[in-house]
Amino acid sequence: MTPVIFDATKIACYDGMVNRTVEPGLLRIFRYFTGVAMAYFAILVLYTAFQTHQLFSAAQGQLYLNLATNWFLFGYLSWPWLRRKLRGLHIPLALIIASVVPILSNLIFLTEPASLEGLVMGSWLLLPILLVPLVLIAWQHGFQYVLLFIIFTGGVQLALLAGVVGHMNIETLPILGAPFIQAFAFGTVGHIVSHLVLNLHAQREALIDANIKLSQHARIADQLATSRERNRLARELHDTLAHTLSAQAVNLEAIKVKMPDHDPEIFQMLQHSLDNTRQGLAETRRALKDLRAKQLEDLGLPLALRHLMDDVSLRANLDVKVQIPDSLPELSPDAEACVYRIAQEALENVIRHADAHHVSLQLLQEKNRLVMEIADDGIGFASTPGMQDRLGLKGMRERAMIAGGDLQVASQQGQGTKVRLAIEGRR
Repeated sequence: MTPVIFDATKIACYDGMVNRTVEPGLLRIFRYFTGVAMAYFAILVLYTAFQTHQLFSAAQGQLYLNLATNWFLFGYLSWPWLRRKLRGLHIPLALIIASVVPILSNLIFLTEPASLEGLVMGSWLLLPILLVPLVLIAWQHGFQYVLLFIIFTGGVQLALLAGVVGHMNIETLPILGAPFIQAFAFGTVGHIVSHLVLNLHAQREALIDANIKLSQHARIADQLATSRERNRLARELHDTLAHTLSAQAVNLEAIKVKMPDHDPEIFQMLQHSLDNTRQGLAETRRALKDLRAKQLEDLGLPLALRHLMDDVSLRANLDVKVQIPDSLPELSPDAEACVYRIAQEALENVIRHADAHHVSLQLLQEKNRLVMEIADDGIGFASTPGMQDRLGLKGMRERAMIAGGDLQVASQQGQGTKVRLAIEGRR
């Protein structure tokens, strides 16, 4: 059995022509063209028959063939069932028919003795008819298929003319040069159309990207507005309801202390009111905690880190130094959360274990990576598994690994500690 060998280039070319989405408006324009061409050839058939008093000749045969072709194409393009059945083949088949039939219709002129004049005349008459399929091919499939169209149309016409002319001389040279002129014109038009379509696609993609970014900005703005409103409500409730409940609890405690013990029923009612007030205050504080947005979401990474360092300075009386440039790589929300949480854990270790006097936090940009370095001048530690678990370094490394980052911790006893996190930004 002879093995079947597939040409990968031909398969890729065929697949590229078939598996394409039809350009918007192309089918409607193609159908409109076939309808106009059908009316045009019908008028030519009637006019030729009236002038020659003949129903069939070589010229009329060419007109009949083109009339039938455009009539067929009009019905073919207007039938939705065929579009659903043929899918990706629907438009390519129509373009092939619209390109091949007009060229081959010139073969009819070879049946008559004076075929050269009719052949040349027929070629030029078909120029506007072929121009529309050319534009549609460039529009739908690109310049590579325009080249195939030019090679086919020019090759067939040149072969027909060369067969009739027989030899080349100064008189036949203009006739044999006609296909080359047509090829040049077709190539120019096809290149212009395909270039415009490529620019249109690029602008469409840029518009889609802009719409996506605009949607993201709108979502972020909405999140920030929601965050600010939640914080405002939290402040309002804290300054009103929470303070009121706290004052009420203090008053009830004072009444409870001063009230005599001889009336247990009133004492029990007072204790019940105090318990309810305390419970209400606890629930209010829990609601306020849930309502208040996180610093990272509310402020963004740079400002949240600065606030974190300010808090460290106040809590541990440390001399802090923060270096954050204005331009930083864009990070995903998960990556930003990873950076913030690792900074939070590292600074908590400084407060609890380092016995340091100075601590610094620095953000750097290395190509598309964000690098965070936290260093202190504390007592340091020996890199043992027990110490790493105690300081939470294992959890920090796991958090960095999940976010696609790299965490390094360098420390020696008596020489402080340096934590370095490198994480990739968005492409």
